[in-house]
Amino acid sequence: MRAMRPRHILLFILCCFVLIGALVVFGNLHRPLIGDLRCPELTLWKSGEWRKESQEPREDSEDITAPMELADSTGLAEELEMERSQTTDSLRHATSATQAVTPPISEGRQRTALDLFVAGLQEAGTRQVRVVHYGDSQIEEDRITSTLRSHLQAQYGGRGPGLLPLVQTIPTRTVIQTLLVNGQRVTSKNGPKRWFVYGPKAQQRDSSDSYGVMGQVAVLDSLCDSVTVHIEPYGKLTNANYFSQIRVFASDNILVNGSTQHQGALRDTLTRLDIDLSGTGEVYGLSLESPTGVIVDNIPMRGGSGNVFTKMNRKQLSDFYAETNTRLIILQFGGNVMPWANTEERVRSYAHSMRRQIRYLRECAPDASILFIGPSDMLTVVDGEKTSYPTIAYMDQQLARIAASEGIAYWSLFQSMGGAGSMQQWQDKGLASSDGVHFYRSGANKAGELLWSWLKRKIEEQ
Repeated sequence: MRAMRPRHILLFILCCFVLIGALVVFGNLHRPLIGDLRCPELTLWKSGEWRKESQEPREDSEDITAPMELADSTGLAEELEMERSQTTDSLRHATSATQAVTPPISEGRQRTALDLFVAGLQEAGTRQVRVVHYGDSQIEEDRITSTLRSHLQAQYGGRGPGLLPLVQTIPTRTVIQTLLVNGQRVTSKNGPKRWFVYGPKAQQRDSSDSYGVMGQVAVLDSLCDSVTVHIEPYGKLTNANYFSQIRVFASDNILVNGSTQHQGALRDTLTRLDIDLSGTGEVYGLSLESPTGVIVDNIPMRGGSGNVFTKMNRKQLSDFYAETNTRLIILQFGGNVMPWANTEERVRSYAHSMRRQIRYLRECAPDASILFIGPSDMLTVVDGEKTSYPTIAYMDQQLARIAASEGIAYWSLFQSMGGAGSMQQWQDKGLASSDGVHFYRSGANKAGELLWSWLKRKIEEQ
């Protein structure tokens, strides 16, 4: 057989490119070419829609929303399998500690998942009642949380935004926070070294589980002679901007305004404040609050799936929840695993892994109710068309099933939005970003109102 000449090979390759180009431009691209092989639409390549999972949402005059960092699927299967194995083992040693602190139920009424929270609200006039809201980047900027806080503080009293990290990576819509080190303003990039329990392995500690209740810690070393945190209100003043008490959660050798006392009442109710820190040690967060009423903390864990609480120091969590009278812990997770959880088996694996996280937090906070909020509707591209993730409804169902089996509350954000396809409707109304994942601030406000309506109804039913 005579070998092909180089020019013939080149001509053959060029013909292949021409043929593929013609198929892309003119072909029926929603029908498979060979088996499951499909060509991407030309418009998708031009728009970059094929990179949707990492796409930056648009910015407009009203809303600037940080993108959700979807979880890396590398090693996720092994991690979830380990979680599931540990959960199975823990089933054999279930604790009855939670039942011991459940308040008595009036005759004729069954115990509900929110009894501990509702009982705590009755004390809000004389002591502090805390709500800790953990979530992924869907709650960054104090979104959703701020709406819930506003309603709770209006009805039950309380002031202040609650917990803030020493270094604020994502600005919030509640307070403006500035950090000065040795008199110079610093950012999250050039400020004190920080460790996180969530996110890339490179930012996690090798041997210590001391991350504090926020899942992050800032380390003040000998180079930080003085550190000043400047707080001022953002936007229109609300109860969240006023505070009359501060707490700093830090190592004992950290001085706060020159004192070893990490908690103190202020002479007047303030909206702005400078907090001076000195010494070497670790800072886990600071809280601006009132001594009575409801305090609602916003703790976003960007890129997180919620499988991190068992990596956090049990004593630190238990001490915080007890000292602050935490009566409700909200977990809002699930969205970050959707690209990976593309089969029912993977969905069940993730949902099952959350059981251990729920049990761990319940052991750390036996006086608190737990509320799980499932993911919102989310869009992806299938066969060139925008659509809801195929397994998201099943994810919502499985998380609800786990919550019911563990006796905790569950609120379906997915169903409250309108179910499958609702994210597209929210986009059309200007409530959600073009990334098909995040809400704009207006959408987050609506989601927060839906959450409050549901929670208020549950409280009134008690």
